[in-house]
Amino acid sequence: MVVLIATQIAVLSAFHPIVEHTVSDEAMTVVIAKLDYAHLQVKVSISAWESDALLVFSNGTQKQIPASSSYKFSVVMPSSGFSPGSSSFQADGISLSDKNPIDIAFFSNRTLTQVPYSNLNWVNEYSRVSVYCFTVQGQAGISVEGLGAGF
Repeated sequence: MVVLIATQIAVLSAFHPIVEHTVSDEAMTVVIAKLDYAHLQVKVSISAWESDALLVFSNGTQKQIPASSSYKFSVVMPSSGFSPGSSSFQADGISLSDKNPIDIAFFSNRTLTQVPYSNLNWVNEYSRVSVYCFTVQGQAGISVEGLGAGF
């Protein structure tokens, strides 16, 4: 019985929920980051308010979101590495560690080119980090919800 409970606690502690909401007044860049061994799946919802909003992905693709409308998409970042070891990474707005292998940061009034690590992956002997970025221009509500697992 004790082994079963300990196993359940270990498995459940590997999951990390994500529930983040913010508002874009002019431009908001969202950075979703994870350590390489973590698996991450989130759903993003963007609701334009009184005027159109523009969603810009890191590859340059753009999506116009009409006023009073919503646009939703999913981001899946699969595990790309092995055991956690003792990884950590900290930078402007992002803090990753073995206890927190996923993170989301919002950068107000900054575009993708103004965020230092947009569309980059860091790999060195101390840190393996994957990122996914996008920018919302215009007045809109932004919601990012999902689950990450660090196995």
